[in-house]
Amino acid sequence: MLGGLLKTKISVCMEKYCCFFMLYNLLAFNSVFFAEIYEKSQSRPMVCGAFAVIWMLGVLGCLLLFNRYTVKILSCMFLLINAGAFYFIKTYHVAIEEEMLNNVWQTNTMESLELLNATWLLYVLFLGALPCFFINRLVIKDTHFVKVRLKWLILTVIIPMMIIAPFSRDVFPFVREHRKLKYFLLPVNYISAVISTVKHKVRQNRKFQVIGENAAFQPYWKNEKKMLIVFVVGETARADRFSLNGYDRKTNQPLEQFQPQMVNYSQAYSCGTSTAVSVPCMFAKDTRQDFASGSQEYTENVLDVFAKNKYKVLWIENNSDCKDVCLRVAYERPCADRIGTCNDEVLVPSFKRYLQQLNDHAVVVLHQLGSHGPQYYKRYPQTHEFLTPTCRTERLQDCSAEELNNSYDNTIYYTSEILAKLIDELKNHEDKFNAVFLYVSDHGESLGEHGLYLHSAPYSVAPQEQKHVPFFIWSADQTWQALNIDKECMQNNASAPVSHDYIFHSLLGLGGISIKEYDPNLDLFAKCRK
Repeated sequence: MLGGLLKTKISVCMEKYCCFFMLYNLLAFNSVFFAEIYEKSQSRPMVCGAFAVIWMLGVLGCLLLFNRYTVKILSCMFLLINAGAFYFIKTYHVAIEEEMLNNVWQTNTMESLELLNATWLLYVLFLGALPCFFINRLVIKDTHFVKVRLKWLILTVIIPMMIIAPFSRDVFPFVREHRKLKYFLLPVNYISAVISTVKHKVRQNRKFQVIGENAAFQPYWKNEKKMLIVFVVGETARADRFSLNGYDRKTNQPLEQFQPQMVNYSQAYSCGTSTAVSVPCMFAKDTRQDFASGSQEYTENVLDVFAKNKYKVLWIENNSDCKDVCLRVAYERPCADRIGTCNDEVLVPSFKRYLQQLNDHAVVVLHQLGSHGPQYYKRYPQTHEFLTPTCRTERLQDCSAEELNNSYDNTIYYTSEILAKLIDELKNHEDKFNAVFLYVSDHGESLGEHGLYLHSAPYSVAPQEQKHVPFFIWSADQTWQALNIDKECMQNNASAPVSHDYIFHSLLGLGGISIKEYDPNLDLFAKCRK
């Protein structure tokens, strides 16, 4: 009987199919979107009206896209993508837009495998693949365009207008105020993101841009030592989880011994809310407002300037990749021959070996895996789990607040241990180098606040937790003196707001390299030079 039912072909006209297809999409994949509308409006009529309008406009879109040749292919494509994307929206409350799409494209295999689990597969199978099976059993009849289709097209335009018109005074201000809600609407969100990305790529000037063409390197320090700048790019660390910034848990206890020589910027903010944006941006000459995502592929950055001006430059990678920042400098990946991801401990031996054979001015960048979620418990060895109980799943909403916070704070403590080891190693080479150590995170992280998890929210609406990042500079007292920099002046200015915008110019000033793109107003050291 079941076999006979499965073999039965059901006939339906294109217009009715579009109505049912769009209805299923709204009911199956957009509960978060409509819940957001209700939360913002506290109005059930607003939700019902939005449902009806979007349903009709969705039918309009289907009628324009679907014909006898494309209907089943496009339907199944939308269903499968919607199902996979809905899992992340439902589970992590992520907003899907251009920045998120770029972040997804730059995610490596291991990061993807951590996010794709059995629950995600069930979403795809039951909400996407199963409906596709039944769609393929349908006989969808195309209709005459003028006699039938055109009438439906007109109808799907008129009905939304009739619904909106009586309430336009309320609807239009609501849409303007909450336009970011579209990032939760499937499939509109990822279609818009793809279109924006394509437009962005098309508009880019691909001619390679050289910076610092008339650069001058002038050592200004009062000794014969080589300059060594060590820059650690943290991952997903929040400023409010650093005890250096007043957090009540001793997450930075391993670093406390270095505080007298440290300048800690308690009000530092990131360039983006994802690694794909923040890492290229912090090394770029442009500020956050001017930086174009993707421009790092055809524009030199501060590391290129150093490499052309008597500095050796090395990038040591323990994250997914350098986001095209290190394309033209030396690169090392200690974890390349291991299965899975490595804890940040692997950075230390590579760093030690490099310093032992180094005899030149140098910039060393170490890119951490840091506190990358959602599997925070995998970011540190279990022997370093100083807070329990912990969240031992990627389904963060299934964990208690205590478990989630413990797991995340453990990653911060472990990061502090790694940073302390790196600084200790620098102290072993004080006779050889004027060493300056900088640490800043690429972005922050949401841990359930406002119902949000992870990061990559649109910057304009991203919460503080995703933008407020830890940032500090350390150097030995004799090095501060040799560089003619007043450490106390630096510490007194450290409570002022700063951002990733300062990094490009501060590194150049610190390294004694002058170029026309250098802005002393964005050099953290400039005001405190003796």
